[in-house]
Amino acid sequence: MRAERFLPGIARILFAGFCLTLASCDDVDRNTGRESVSERTIPIVVTSNYPLHFFATRLASGIETAPDILLPEIDGDPASWIPDTAQIQTLQRADLILVNGAGAEPWLNWITLDQGSIIDTSSKMPSRLIGLDASALHQHGPKGDHSHRAMAFTTWLDPQLAIEQARAVEHALAALTPAHAAQFSNNLSVLEQDLSELDGKLSEVFEQLQGRPVFFSHPVYQYLQRRYGINGQSLHWEPGEEPSTPDWIDLQQRLASHPAKIIIWEAEPLQSTAQRLLNAEMTSVVFETVANRPAQGDLLSLMLRNAQQLQTTLQRTATVGAK
Repeated sequence: MRAERFLPGIARILFAGFCLTLASCDDVDRNTGRESVSERTIPIVVTSNYPLHFFATRLASGIETAPDILLPEIDGDPASWIPDTAQIQTLQRADLILVNGAGAEPWLNWITLDQGSIIDTSSKMPSRLIGLDASALHQHGPKGDHSHRAMAFTTWLDPQLAIEQARAVEHALAALTPAHAAQFSNNLSVLEQDLSELDGKLSEVFEQLQGRPVFFSHPVYQYLQRRYGINGQSLHWEPGEEPSTPDWIDLQQRLASHPAKIIIWEAEPLQSTAQRLLNAEMTSVVFETVANRPAQGDLLSLMLRNAQQLQTTLQRTATVGAK
């Protein structure tokens, strides 16, 4: 995103943070902006995206006096989220802030928070993070130009990395409320098993690709691609926008060396786009990243649905190809 388009958002954060810094409140520590744990019956934990919220709530399941685990209302991509004044105040009151890391929370640079409350759940696996070319700039219709961050951040799409992040969450929760450490540990074992089973299911499905080329509609599947050895290339197409003429020309040119029959989307594409792709013998399939809280289901159920949808598509395209 160009600097001039981003400045208003930064200015909003700085102004909100300034106002909150000036504000005083009897139940808020003047040095940290937070109530101490001793001043509340139940600690507050804030998560920066839905996968972390899912991990934390699973770990706290069945514990009556577990921390209050919050997920802010995030409109759109969590990696582009700009907290409003009320959300900043909640972050400053939190006893624990669980962040994804890998550059997914740029707002951390602009808000005054107690650094001791922030837990970067990917900090223990730096060698397993995927770097990106930060200079890549592309157009998104009326939204204008922007570039993706220097680090791929959808770490949870690799269930093995998701397990590592869940372990980081468990460690942080146990340190916050040691009385529940044994229960957190037991719940972690169950969660690890669920994520391992998901990993196995996804492995089975992606093995069916057998190296066949695919396109991703957007460059957010890097960890999925690496984990399962997918022969994929990324476009810069948005599900809710019509691809431009240059987009179609670019696709046609790339098909010459990467003859994909499947394109994987974050959400359902426009019907007109899906039909035009179908006319070019390319089938669209949705594989949600589940970065945001779903209207129904949870991270595991939606990832399993992703696997099932992809398997159905692979079977259908294999049948068509055999005719």
